[in-house]
Amino acid sequence: MSSRRAFAALAFTVFAFASPLTSPAFAQQRPPGAPQQPPPNPNEKTYPVRTTWTLREMNGKPVPAGVEATLTIDDRFRGTGVAGCNNWSATMWPVRGQRFAVGPVVLTKKSCPAPIMAFERSYLTTLHNQSTWDIVQGFLDVKGPSGTLRFARGY
Repeated sequence: MSSRRAFAALAFTVFAFASPLTSPAFAQQRPPGAPQQPPPNPNEKTYPVRTTWTLREMNGKPVPAGVEATLTIDDRFRGTGVAGCNNWSATMWPVRGQRFAVGPVVLTKKSCPAPIMAFERSYLTTLHNQSTWDIVQGFLDVKGPSGTLRFARGY
């Protein structure tokens, strides 16, 4: 019976001292001298989730007739859509400075004519390459080192 009491006392002691260390208040404390994160920029816009966007322009030129490219970001930051020929999916995390952090892109394996496949590569490369986003006059503008994309809401 005494080993049971000793175990209970030990368990109580561990729980009593460990509990404050795992509390949210303790977890948010920074060690002395740790750099402070800058406060969020009040001018940043709300990340464009729960909306389907249809590509209207790529690099200032209209999307070719008969080609469809879309973007939808859900609440779990999963981006999905059509890239011209194939369906695509990737994680699209919001990053400060109105940037996307895009994970690996998963594509279906359809084959289309060469100009549509070139369009698709350009579209996905622009989304994937450290792009910034902004919502201007109801359009979603995505800009990166690989080009610019302009989306309108919906289909």
